[in-house]
Amino acid sequence: MSENLSQGTWTGARQTMAAWTRVIDSLENVPADYKYFFEERNIAGQSFPFTLFAPSLVKSKGKTTEKMVCDMDDAIHILERKDGQVIAKSYPYQDVCMLEMGSILLSSWLTVSGITDTGAADTSTIDFNTSGFRYYELFLKKLRPSLEDVREGQSRAEQGKFDYLSTLNFKLMNYGRNSLIGGETVRQVILQPEIKKPVWAMLGDLFQKLVTPPHLTVLTSHELILIEDVGRGRKAHESQYGGIWQYIPLQSIQSADWSETGDDCLTLSLTVTPHQTIEKIFSVGTQTELRQCCVQLQETIGGNQDFA
Repeated sequence: MSENLSQGTWTGARQTMAAWTRVIDSLENVPADYKYFFEERNIAGQSFPFTLFAPSLVKSKGKTTEKMVCDMDDAIHILERKDGQVIAKSYPYQDVCMLEMGSILLSSWLTVSGITDTGAADTSTIDFNTSGFRYYELFLKKLRPSLEDVREGQSRAEQGKFDYLSTLNFKLMNYGRNSLIGGETVRQVILQPEIKKPVWAMLGDLFQKLVTPPHLTVLTSHELILIEDVGRGRKAHESQYGGIWQYIPLQSIQSADWSETGDDCLTLSLTVTPHQTIEKIFSVGTQTELRQCCVQLQETIGGNQDFA
């Protein structure tokens, strides 16, 4: 009985490890269906590029696809096994228009949106177990490179611009601080607390519907950073750990506007290259800050809209 238990425990451990991202360090270790990509680039005799293998995962929205991610030729290459074949998409780092990172408990993902080496606009998402997050840091540094070497005091000064949030939302304060890259200057920070709307249910009970979870908008000298708290679980006392981060280079923003949407709410609408629309909901009390943010964005991207 103890032997069976031991075998069962080992099997469970192996199943868990099978879902982890792993580093591929040689052509010999590349799964057969993916080898064509490396052979076409004639890497024999060269240093093997940094490559990750992300197995398919079972998530709440269904099973994800298996992927391989490679750093080579100043681009991130994402190979996906889908419908019995492997499809490769290559995004030159300089042509990435938006990056999204998400992490909720053990489930993480990285979404890259931009112009591929074929000139087409596309988006790819890599799903992975959070335990392997450290392996993706090389890609994150290349997708969001430091702008310049800065003194430690300068970095602390920029991070200090989030200090006022310590009593308002400590979690988003830390997320905001840690989202900065070296050399960028914080121009504006907008905190939006959770918004709920009361709704009547059957038998006269009053419930509240979540309109938007807490989120943070950070405008810097080089990008717009949108950070969203993942909120709570189904029960009020169940807190989920993690968040969603969107990093948008300012040169990728084509337009920025805000509008009143009723119920004392405002909507920030962004058009991002290539033809993506992002909307965030704010309370009417942020109108002055939201107008200021849009004005600054339009000045940066050369827009002529009147937000007065």
